[in-house]
Amino acid sequence: MTDRKVTLSEVAKRAGVSLGAASKVLNGGTSKIGVGAEARKRILDAARQLNYHTNMAASILAGGSSKLIGVFTDSFAQYRTLRLLQEIERISSELGYRIMTSFSHDNIANMKEDFLMFQRYGVTGFICLAHDYPGFKKEVADLFADAQNVVFMEKPSIPGMPYVATSRVKALTSMIADARRKGRRKIGLLHGCLTYETEKRLLNEFKTAMRENDLEMDPELIFEYPEQPGDPKIRVQAAMEKMIRPFRPDFLYVDDAPHAVALRTQLFKAGLNITIHGGNGDPIFDDLDVKTFDPNYKKIAEELLEQIFHPENRTRKTVIKTIY
Repeated sequence: MTDRKVTLSEVAKRAGVSLGAASKVLNGGTSKIGVGAEARKRILDAARQLNYHTNMAASILAGGSSKLIGVFTDSFAQYRTLRLLQEIERISSELGYRIMTSFSHDNIANMKEDFLMFQRYGVTGFICLAHDYPGFKKEVADLFADAQNVVFMEKPSIPGMPYVATSRVKALTSMIADARRKGRRKIGLLHGCLTYETEKRLLNEFKTAMRENDLEMDPELIFEYPEQPGDPKIRVQAAMEKMIRPFRPDFLYVDDAPHAVALRTQLFKAGLNITIHGGNGDPIFDDLDVKTFDPNYKKIAEELLEQIFHPENRTRKTVIKTIY
């Protein structure tokens, strides 16, 4: 073994393709050379076998692509966001791209620093999964105001920016109809702090789904977790004392599994039999023998990446529907 750097020509020769084809696959660039799936696989295999490393800086200067996608996410993110991040990484990898991830929480300075770093690396585009910060709306808007090639997960507070939206209305409507058929009459919801747009949207979707079933939402059966502390056990205890014990719902929608686990424990201790339905598809729900929605993570990730690679499609409003 030596420290000699493997050349692109050697990779092309090993793969049995032209130098241009190897460059197209490994360095991107403006070349119009078409490379089939089989040839592409041979090129990637040869690069791995020879331990070839792309000269990223040279590729970008030559008009190529870094084959990188920058993703902003919250370091306190729950299963829904982390599962979507996994799907983005999987699909990106299949397309020959890698992702660079910025993890931060309520820290616009760190987001700005990472944003500048992503640009220095010449990333192909940016996906923002973390922008719902009530105390930093102006800062987030300023950060991305003039940004190019950024796509947001859910509608941002920045007018005119491209985004992919989701909707649970159809799934919630079917869930409530099913609960009614099974004799449930007091249908309630546990949700997070309404200072967050995501939680406001969940509450409005639940209200709409109730009306789709010719029902009015009962405020006594809706509980908003205290923002602090964030411990699911303490939050669920508050729900037990202030809503569940006094008003006795017989069906509750709980979006995430940690709160559902804490709730199941509290209900067992209290001797209460209440049906729970989850929302984010966490496998923990299976262990609890609790039904949950399929948020359609694969389709969400595909649409986010579609808008990165095809900016001309960003004018359409895309809404990915959760499956019951």
